Amino acid sequence: MCKRSFQFILTLTIGLMFVFGDLFYVFAQERTTEEFTLEEITVTAQKRAENQQKVAISMDVIAADELKSLGKSDIDDILSNISNIMVQRSQDGLRISLRGYSDSSGTNFGQSTSAPAVAVNMDGVFSSRKDTGTALYDLERVEVLFGPQSTMYASNSPGGIVNVVTASPKLDTYEGSGVLEYGNYNLLHTEGMVNAPINSIMSVRTAFQTETRDGYISNGGDDEDTKSGRLKILLKPSENFSFNVTGELIKRSNHMSGSTVDAFVNQSDRSDPWTTSESLGGPNTDTTKNISGRLEWDFGIGSLALVPSYSTHNGARDQKMTMGTEVSQTITATEGNEKSVELRMASSADFFFKWIVGVNYYKSEDFMTSLDYDTSGNVKTGLDYYTQTMVEIGRDSGVYETVKAVYINVTYPITDRFRGTGGIRYSWDDYTLNQYEVRGHSYGTYEAITSKNVMKYNKPDYKVGIEYDMGESSMVYADYSTSYRVQSIAGGMPGVTTGKGANLSEAYPPEQLKAYTVGAKNRFLNNKLQVNASAFYYDYKNFAAGDMVIGYFGPLTDGQLDPANFDPTATQPDPNGSSWGDGKWYGLDLQSSAAISGADTVKFSLSYLHSEWADLTFDYYYPYKVSGFMLPGTPIAIDDLSPATTVTYNGKPMTMSPELTVDLSYKHQFYFSSGASMEAGIDAKYKSAYRLSWKESDYTYNYQEAFVNGDLSGTYSNADGKWSLSAYVKNIRNYAEKKSMGQSQMRIGAPRTFGAVFNVKF
Repeated sequence: MCKRSFQFILTLTIGLMFVFGDLFYVFAQERTTEEFTLEEITVTAQKRAENQQKVAISMDVIAADELKSLGKSDIDDILSNISNIMVQRSQDGLRISLRGYSDSSGTNFGQSTSAPAVAVNMDGVFSSRKDTGTALYDLERVEVLFGPQSTMYASNSPGGIVNVVTASPKLDTYEGSGVLEYGNYNLLHTEGMVNAPINSIMSVRTAFQTETRDGYISNGGDDEDTKSGRLKILLKPSENFSFNVTGELIKRSNHMSGSTVDAFVNQSDRSDPWTTSESLGGPNTDTTKNISGRLEWDFGIGSLALVPSYSTHNGARDQKMTMGTEVSQTITATEGNEKSVELRMASSADFFFKWIVGVNYYKSEDFMTSLDYDTSGNVKTGLDYYTQTMVEIGRDSGVYETVKAVYINVTYPITDRFRGTGGIRYSWDDYTLNQYEVRGHSYGTYEAITSKNVMKYNKPDYKVGIEYDMGESSMVYADYSTSYRVQSIAGGMPGVTTGKGANLSEAYPPEQLKAYTVGAKNRFLNNKLQVNASAFYYDYKNFAAGDMVIGYFGPLTDGQLDPANFDPTATQPDPNGSSWGDGKWYGLDLQSSAAISGADTVKFSLSYLHSEWADLTFDYYYPYKVSGFMLPGTPIAIDDLSPATTVTYNGKPMTMSPELTVDLSYKHQFYFSSGASMEAGIDAKYKSAYRLSWKESDYTYNYQEAFVNGDLSGTYSNADGKWSLSAYVKNIRNYAEKKSMGQSQMRIGAPRTFGAVFNVKF
């Protein structure tokens, strides 16, 4: 049935492509002299400037002007109206899911130990950190590339890439702008920018942003206090040579410990879903410093680009937890850095075929020091089950990641309309986790744990495809591509006993993805109507999904369990269960926009997604109870334990995969005789039900029901366009969308917010 459904979707999509291709010729004969059209959008998805409609990639683009009127400054907000995309909030930042490809990797003292499934690149610089998509300002656009894009970008981003492009210095004009936003929850957001040419070959652009906001959660959690500044310098002594250097400083402070709410099945279960019984920790702080450069040199037959970058970050996480009568506070100091460099050569625009070849190097280091405190504020000394004090050994205790790669991509014209494409990227990945812990146990002993776990892979990724121009503004494409992603080496990975110097390359197989895509890009009615569509099939292997169980029983005595062998505080993986699962997705993405008149614009997107586990089975050979946190010494009756059994998830839906998502936006311009204008807009979304966790034991809290929601906005612009005033309401229904879940707490989206934004240009 699944293959038949996919074949139907694929056939329908191909049919629509040819129908649209024929319609183009019909509509081409009906061109009018009206001036209103859809704008042409330039993207750098393939690391060169191109028209979005000429790039054979399933993608969406958000222009900067679309963000300002709603005060959107982080990836969660920016991507909220793109179908088939979801953003989870976790203690290590924002985790993006595209077409159901999500990131469920664990964390080590609040720091992720895996590369993101969908990476956020800033001005072409890759980062494995999950908080890259916050504090965004002075943007040109945001490009969302549905994955995988491994042969052009990182192998460790099989779900896709989000390219954030900030505004570059301009040589030909002095300009500046400012933003002042105020909203409920005492939101105060400011931005400023000045572009100043120094002379005919040099320009400087400076920008800043600040944002403060009270917490959405009843205890004050999920607040925001961010300050950021950026300096860009452009040197362009000739048309063929340019050099950009960017420096940025970001300071963040918020209360993410305690920002979860009491778990609920449906919103109707709570009079106010944004309430919590969790204790509020201290502020989490982080300071990030980035410096990057871009050298571009056009040699005629090709253009050389060199992109180096270096960033550092340091901060602290303050977590307070109440478990029974025990109060635990953990303060973790974090420090780290990222280094990368990419050297690439791309063909010139008039070369007879398109090619790009490059090498890149990326290295990140994260160090942690964590201490536990009692209710009096003293460091715990052990002899308590909850004490887990980790101390740093020099600068060797932490997570290390090194990736080296070479790649080449080619698009070759077979005829004037028909082209073949191909690409390969070979990557060398090296992940290391060094850890030293001292644990005090309730039975009066100390336990020192030292581990050095290493994973090394070297694998190629491929892409082959075709492109065909059905008309001047209509093309179809199809491709097959692969990708892999290194598994997490900490945070609940099952079925592996680690030790000092353990090499986990075989025990932790990388996630692997094979993707089949066919799509079309079209513009009709003299660039007044745009219709893009793509169908896809994803074959996914080695999703980390081992189940943990509590308690252990030795050999049965006369067929009876021996309670003396039961430890209610112990958790361990099921020895007979698979530690990895295989799955598949297939679906259809449709994106359309239309300039109905000079005053009316409509955007519509629809995504159908089917996901299911193809192979995920657990064979429990002893009685078990699915894990949940239990206080030491908590009695448990033998009758509460399930009998030995086999549990299979085959055919059941995977996580973060709503079957249907629909987004519709409409904007209307009112023009006044004075030359001023008013734009009114509405964005509406429907999302069908989905699961946040694959475990049956998490049901029904992991179930997000189907819902409808929307945003409203209005913007008044004065006659000369020098200033505008906007008002907005986001999350009109005040709906609490589930973002991630735990045993008794979960993270949810923001409540209804409203505010006003004043923009000025000079």
